[in-house]
Amino acid sequence: MTKNIIKAAGVLLLINIVVKLLGFVREVVIASGFGASALSDAYKVAYTLPYFMQAVLGYAFVSAVLPALSHYWSEGEDNSEAHHLASSLLNITALLLLPLSLLGVAAAPFLVWLTAPNLPADTAQLAAQLTRIIFPSMLFMGVGMVMSGILNSRYRFVAAALAPAVTSIAVIVTVQWLCGSNVYALAWATLAGFAGFMLLQMADLPRTGFKYRLCLDLRHPVIKKVLENILPIVLGLAVTQIYTIINRIFASSLAEGSIAALDYAGKMMNLPLGVFVAAIITAAFPALAELADRQDTGQLAATVRKGLSMIALVAIPAALGLMILDTPIIRLLFERGSFDAADTVITAQALLTLAPGLVFLAASMLLIRVYYALSDVKTPMLTGAVSIAANTIASLLLVGPMGLGGLGLANTLAAAVNTLLLWYFLQKRLDFCSRGAESLYRELGKTLAASLLMAVPVAAAQALLPHVSYKYDLTAQLLGLIAAAVLIYVLILLLLKSATLKTIAREFKRK
Repeated sequence: MTKNIIKAAGVLLLINIVVKLLGFVREVVIASGFGASALSDAYKVAYTLPYFMQAVLGYAFVSAVLPALSHYWSEGEDNSEAHHLASSLLNITALLLLPLSLLGVAAAPFLVWLTAPNLPADTAQLAAQLTRIIFPSMLFMGVGMVMSGILNSRYRFVAAALAPAVTSIAVIVTVQWLCGSNVYALAWATLAGFAGFMLLQMADLPRTGFKYRLCLDLRHPVIKKVLENILPIVLGLAVTQIYTIINRIFASSLAEGSIAALDYAGKMMNLPLGVFVAAIITAAFPALAELADRQDTGQLAATVRKGLSMIALVAIPAALGLMILDTPIIRLLFERGSFDAADTVITAQALLTLAPGLVFLAASMLLIRVYYALSDVKTPMLTGAVSIAANTIASLLLVGPMGLGGLGLANTLAAAVNTLLLWYFLQKRLDFCSRGAESLYRELGKTLAASLLMAVPVAAAQALLPHVSYKYDLTAQLLGLIAAAVLIYVLILLLLKSATLKTIAREFKRK
């Protein structure tokens, strides 16, 4: 099982690198065209709720659909029941999201006020106009994410993993070559990109053997269970996005451009999450659902331990790297066009305190999927509610003395609360024997030690290097520092005899 997860994660890793690189090119193009300005603030606010729905409601569909369908698919046998269930889920999703999209268009000014109540009047009016353009993307996103769940339940990951690239390509082409700094064109490109997100996956569905049917079976017990679970799953997965909304509410009272700066810092933190961590979790989730369906709690616990070890192997050094290299990374990726040195300073300030939360967010992403595989949708919802309260209180206390940095630190503290609670309650559910738990903590200790020992010389080298103005020189400096960091990190892990690193290397060597 671990072998299959590692190999699938390897394929997804390569795809995610391409997709996330395109996503960053998209952000760079937007930053170059609009900077940290009122226009970018308006677009970010308009994109908040559709993105919230994509990141939460969409993944909730995947989390609810995949375990439900896994039980019904069978190789070489009649899968008519699976086709019936999948078709019903697609149809129900479309029927629910169509009126919700129209309602969002009508209520755009209220939604803008709700997510950024302190925006200047002109910016708020523009954000409402952009919201009316972007909000219908929810329909394409929701149906597309149900398709992702169907594809993943058949262990077909490629189309679903590639689909987000369509949105990035649409924005890049529009802003870079077609319409320049026309923010309305940017909004229309975003909508078109989500339509492409759905269509790409639709083209891959027939390869699973899936046969669409025009049906709406609301009485089927599986459909009932999915519909009952969807709200708690949404609330459980909404935690990170609610953090973002809380941040924007507080940031809207700070200087102009604060919302955009916080968003760019969040994009930086989400890069390792979206590339490495998402690959592991996407590959592991079908296996977790299968083990939970077989009630093999021992193997499920072992898979969780190995998954957490693999995630930590990437997340801990990535967090430290972002903290050490925050300013040069922001300068290299974003500082051009309308995005100036002052924008770099405030964005780096936010990234410095956001980055440690990467470790906790990465772990919680896996732990939440374990609960959903076990058909427990309430625990992540409750732990998430506690962490949202922690985020709100911390934001109130820290935004005054620390500004954007305080909002980033509030996110980190809240993510830590959520992850620790999820882990505490999961240990009571699964067979984490003392020996197995000790092996996990030992591996995490080795990863942390190697990361800290790597960080010291990299931080010293960063401090000693001269300031350079040319992008080519800055690129050379960063690549040199990152290459040195990776080499030092791997060598220390080898000296510490990291079992996780050895397992990954062994599986990639096999044919």
